[in-house]
Amino acid sequence: MPSQDDAIEQVKRANERFYRAFESLESSRMAAMWVQAERAKCVHPGWSLLSGWEAILQSWESIFAHTEHMRFVITDVAVHLYGQVAWVTCMENLSDAPDTLQMAHILATNVYEQVGEEWRIVHHHASPVLRPAPTTGEGDMEFLN
Repeated sequence: MPSQDDAIEQVKRANERFYRAFESLESSRMAAMWVQAERAKCVHPGWSLLSGWEAILQSWESIFAHTEHMRFVITDVAVHLYGQVAWVTCMENLSDAPDTLQMAHILATNVYEQVGEEWRIVHHHASPVLRPAPTTGEGDMEFLN
């Protein structure tokens, strides 16, 4: 049985593989990352909740069929482990065109289950970040414009 630190590293690597599968635009690579069961859930930015592996697979196939390029720089990664379940929060900094510095910023939560020796994603939720988080002043909350 791996130590907690080892398990956290395994989850981090699984999360990295998830984003490399995403960038590949290949349904088979994405499918290898998922728990393929009815309990699987997914929320793409601006989409309704998708429930069950079949609906999730169809969503990836549609995204990949209509996308030519995707590159992620993942930042602010935090892994939380609870037995055979882990969740990762991170910022997806996404470029959807080659040779551009412009990126969309998307906050994601990825939930993984340990399946044998592997960690597979069972829930992905991504929401666009439209403005920075509120900052606190002297007791009052201020929003940046």
